[in-house]
Amino acid sequence: MPSCTINNRELHYLDQGSGFPLLLGHSFLWDSRVWAPQLDLLSQHFRCIVPDLWSHGQSQTASEGDLSIVHLAEVHHQLMQTLEIDRYSVLGMATGGLWGAKLAMMYPDEVASLTLIACSLDSETAENREDYLELFNIVEQLGELPTAVVDAVIRIFFSPVTQKVHPALAETFRFDLMCLSPEQVAGITSMGKQIFTRPSMINQLSDIRCPTLILAGQNDIPNPLSELQEMHHCLPGSQFAIIENAGHMLTLEQPDQVNQLLGNFLASIDGVQLDSNQLVFV
Repeated sequence: MPSCTINNRELHYLDQGSGFPLLLGHSFLWDSRVWAPQLDLLSQHFRCIVPDLWSHGQSQTASEGDLSIVHLAEVHHQLMQTLEIDRYSVLGMATGGLWGAKLAMMYPDEVASLTLIACSLDSETAENREDYLELFNIVEQLGELPTAVVDAVIRIFFSPVTQKVHPALAETFRFDLMCLSPEQVAGITSMGKQIFTRPSMINQLSDIRCPTLILAGQNDIPNPLSELQEMHHCLPGSQFAIIENAGHMLTLEQPDQVNQLLGNFLASIDGVQLDSNQLVFV
C-alpha cells in the first residue's frame, strides 16, 4: 500500500486501476476495505484512489491538533496534488462524505462529481452530540473499545437483515475494533470528538456546484433516511436513491444495489457506458 507524507504524517492509500480518477473516502471506524465490493467494478475503468484516514487502517495515528472536517478535506486535496491529479470525482461514505462535500465546496474546479453515501451534512442533534462525547470520554479513559461499546456500534452500523443473513460482516468488524492499538484508539477518539461536534453544512449546500448523488440506507440509524431526503430536497439537481435492506454500511451490505447506482451515475458524468444487466462497465 503506497503512502505519502502530509503534515509530517504518513497517509496510506490504494491506487488501483486506470482512467478518470476517483477519490473514495471511507467511514469513521473503518478503512479502505469498506470499498472492496466497489473496487472490483470501478477499477476496471477508473483510477481509484482510496486513502485511510489518520488513525485508521495503515495510516499514521494522530491524536492531537486539528482533525476537523476542513482539515480532512485539505489533507485529501494535498494527496491529490501530490499525485498530480487536478480533476476527479469524489465518493464519500459517512465521514468520507463530510470531508468530500467540503472538498467540493473548497475546490469546485477540481471535483467533477460528488457521491454522498450514508452521509448527512447537517450537525448532530444536541442529544446525539452529548451521547457521542460521553462515549468518547469513556473509551479515552479505558484506552480501548469495551465489548459493550463494540456490540452497540455493530447494532447501529448494520441492519437487522445484514446481521442475520451476513453475520460474517459484523463479526469481522467486531474483530477489527477489538484489535485496535491504544494509539489508534486515542487517535480515533480525538478525531471523533471533532467530527461529531461539527457545524452544519446545510446552509452551504449551494456551494456544491457539481452533479451529486445521495444514497441512503433504508434502515440507517446514524443518518436516518428522512435526513438524507431533506438534504436532497435542499440540493437542487441532486439525485437520490434508497438502498433497501441496508443500514449504515451500504457498500458492504448491498453491494449490487450500490454498484448499479454508482455505475449509472458515473457513466452519466464521465461518458462510460454501463451494462446494467451484468453490473459491469462495457
